[in-house]
Amino acid sequence: MPIDLLDILSILLVLSGLVFFLGASVGLLRFPDFYTRMHAAGKGDTLSTLLIMAGAGIYELHRFDLDDGGALGIILVVVKILAIGVFIMLTSPTSTHALMQAGYDDQLERAGESSEVRIELPALHTPADAGTPEELPSPDEDAASKSAMKKTASKKAASGKSETSKDKTAAKKSTSKQSPRRKKD
Repeated sequence: MPIDLLDILSILLVLSGLVFFLGASVGLLRFPDFYTRMHAAGKGDTLSTLLIMAGAGIYELHRFDLDDGGALGIILVVVKILAIGVFIMLTSPTSTHALMQAGYDDQLERAGESSEVRIELPALHTPADAGTPEELPSPDEDAASKSAMKKTASKKAASGKSETSKDKTAAKKSTSKQSPRRKKD
């Protein structure tokens, strides 16, 4: 049985639909927040399902023959496949929009819009430079210093000052003072 043009077209449509499903799956795994994941799922689901359904419909048309009495059955199968495609094309974007609206109503944050204050903790001591165990802070002192750091960070965040810019300028000044210029002979 030779492969004709309709077989090749239906295979290409089904394979392209599978590629879009794969892209939607990768988008669900890799995108950073709820909204972009829903976008990938909605677009990939709709387009890939329509491509696969079109491939199945064209494959069914391959068996269409006017001389045969089963032509009406094949036409009904193709019409049902197209009706399923239209149904998916109408409902998938609507359900994606409803889910995104529910996420917006629940105030889900977008990527990059974090409202939490990030605190940088000091580097931990390694055993080589830690010294004796008596020199290490006790757990109570460590908890007190962490709470003091949190209070300082929240005050700076409220006042709008950034500790990192002060640290950068201080680091630049100290490096310029530490590197003496050599005189040329």
